[in-house]
Amino acid sequence: MVKPKITLTKARQQDSVAQFIAERKGETGDEAAFDATLRSMAGKSKPAPKTSFRDDCDD
Repeated sequence: MVKPKITLTKARQQDSVAQFIAERKGETGDEAAFDATLRSMAGKSKPAPKTSFRDDCDD
């Protein structure tokens, strides 16, 4: 019987990220899909809100 691989969530909870990586050594992903995801996320952060100011300042 093949032991199931640890999930990333469980690996993080159990502080076993090294095990997670070791179980996937040699696996390759879809580079084009990865790049497309990064490109779609680039520049999508929300702008910082404007700071408020008071008109009754003594400056």
